Amino acid sequence: LRTETMQAALDNQKDWNRAYIFDGSAKVLAKFGQISEQDLQVFTTAFNDKDTTFGNGLNVGGANYEVHRFYEEEGLIYGRTHSVDPQEGEGICLARVKQASSGQIVYAVITYRFPILSAKAVPDLQAFLSQHVASQ
Repeated sequence: LRTETMQAALDNQKDWNRAYIFDGSAKVLAKFGQISEQDLQVFTTAFNDKDTTFGNGLNVGGANYEVHRFYEEEGLIYGRTHSVDPQEGEGICLARVKQASSGQIVYAVITYRFPILSAKAVPDLQAFLSQHVASQ
C-alpha cells in the first residue's frame, strides 16, 4: 500500500472529522483526528458477530454510536450517536476491504457531522478504499 498517497488523500478530505485506515492488527496506515488503539482493536472484530455489534454499537473515545446498518458481504457497518436533534449527532462508518495484491484485509473508520449524512459519507469512503486499498 502507498501509505503516503493514502495519507495525502485523507488530508484533503474535508467531509469527515476523523478517519483511520488500519490493518487487522490495528496498525495505523493513515489517519487524521483521534481514535485510540483500543477502539481500533475492537473494530477489527466488529464483523465477527452481527448481534453483538448491533447490541453494543461502535465506540470512539467513550462515545457510543448506535449501529443502524450491518452489511457483512459489502464490508460496511454504520450508524450514529443518539441525539434528539439530528444536527447534533455524529455518524460513523466502519468498512473493510481486501487489498488486491496481497489479499490483506484493511479496515477504515470515519466519523462525520451534519450536514454530511451516511448517504454521502459511506459511498465516499467506499470510493476512497477502492482507489487507495482494493486496487493496490
